[in-house]
Amino acid sequence: MSAEVTVAMPARNVAPWIGAALDSVLAQEGIALEVIVVDDASDDGTGDVARQHADARVRVLRHDVRAGIGACHNRILREATTAFVAHVDADDLLLPGALARQVQALREAPRAAQAYCDFHVLPPTGVADDATIARWRRELARARRPPIPVRRHLLQHGMVVNHLRTYRREAVLAVGGFDEAMPWGVDYDMALRLAERWDVVHVPEMLYAKRVLPTGASESVRWKALRFWALRWRLARRYLQANGGRLLGYPALVVHALLLAGLASSLPASAAEAASRWRQARHGVGTSSSRRTAS
Repeated sequence: MSAEVTVAMPARNVAPWIGAALDSVLAQEGIALEVIVVDDASDDGTGDVARQHADARVRVLRHDVRAGIGACHNRILREATTAFVAHVDADDLLLPGALARQVQALREAPRAAQAYCDFHVLPPTGVADDATIARWRRELARARRPPIPVRRHLLQHGMVVNHLRTYRREAVLAVGGFDEAMPWGVDYDMALRLAERWDVVHVPEMLYAKRVLPTGASESVRWKALRFWALRWRLARRYLQANGGRLLGYPALVVHALLLAGLASSLPASAAEAASRWRQARHGVGTSSSRRTAS
């Protein structure tokens, strides 16, 4: 049977986890698949671990010199033989039925270029207890009450579509593939470009387990959030200029207001309150009319 979906797995120095990630992919039922692993010049044996999977559905490619995440994605796009491509991080896990459900969602929505799903956090041990999963279900239910305004969330919150990103391959190619000049954040950039022209669909099922590895102090976590916000600001300015002052259907004023609301949530509470007050005074965000415009 010909493959229906390509699992894209860029990988660099993930030898302890890539085996479990591949096992979770190859255990998927109800859909024919191929897996393309791109070992981006790892020096810890990542490619060797991947090649231990004696399964004809798995291809392992290697870059002898680190090329970056965008180049890895684009190589997979060129090598793929299917209409759909699902990105699975090499240290995460797919839950049963994930690929079949994601591809079904795209087939049922011909105007959609990307699908995403719900997820729960997986600790470094690789085991999430029932209480942890239940807590994530509650949090996601509060944060993602349908209908989800994907375009607004992309601007304000960033990675609302980040987990198990499943693409219609022809749409990704139509927007020129991934930006190889970006060292990180290429998935967010792609989501912006796709959402400008097509729909993005949410599958409200927990289909993905995101492994959380130790990252150090909370200050470094906050710094990463601020750095990501700065990237979103730069991309928004780029696309506003390219698109005549509009992005994802919003005028520049609303785009900036949503981004500033996202900045406030990335700051400590006292700074967030100050930023929120400044934003309201500067742009009128927080009034009933502004809320209607930005939704």
